Amino acid sequence: MINGSYVADFMAKRLADDDLPLVEAPKTELPRARYRFADGTTVTIRGISLMLILGAQSETGRPEPPARSVKMAGGGMQHIPRRDDEKVLSEAELAAIQDPEKRKAEEAYARYRRELSHWENERNTRMARLLFLTGVEDSPPPEIAGLWKQLGFHGEMDIKYAWLASKLPDGDAMQHFFDTVTSLTTATEEGLERAEAMFQGGVSGSGVVGTPDQAQPATGEARPEEAQGPSPAGYPDIAPSG
Repeated sequence: MINGSYVADFMAKRLADDDLPLVEAPKTELPRARYRFADGTTVTIRGISLMLILGAQSETGRPEPPARSVKMAGGGMQHIPRRDDEKVLSEAELAAIQDPEKRKAEEAYARYRRELSHWENERNTRMARLLFLTGVEDSPPPEIAGLWKQLGFHGEMDIKYAWLASKLPDGDAMQHFFDTVTSLTTATEEGLERAEAMFQGGVSGSGVVGTPDQAQPATGEARPEEAQGPSPAGYPDIAPSG
């Protein structure tokens, strides 16, 4: 009761919280820069919170590998998780296995590899979307966005992702963009290496650009004469103006 009026519990707590001392977090402004793609498009990029990068690398939801039973030299059995690089048998090879238990184990491993591939694709895409949607402040011009809509991309964020991914046609372009954006963010070397692999996997699996070649670390900023290369064919950005 306040001044003879009833106050709900949550409002009473809020009023009590207002009397608590205020502790302010330190203010941190991540740096910003201008980035020019090979086709001449220039955007504003900014650093990304380290916590976001670490969150994109989360192992949450990773499927558990099936175990293999191994006989020990001294007797007894040990169950060892199967590796991720073992051969996945085809349907014909699975059907040819006579031992029902062995066939069941191989089917479980094939299922695990499919689930792992799906999980990795989702995590890679999450990393790529983080760099594009959070690391780049700009969005495509309305006329370009309209062309992407005609290609079947819907939603502002999906169109922005496709627009930016189309500007990184190979591994070197991906590497340079990744290095530049993450250079504005303080992160551990190991974390950046993992994030880099995820970013390239996410972009190459987006259906917008091709599979990247093995990228080599980019050094320095792109020189203006190098940044004015021809726009990759087949993307809406090169549609005739008018």
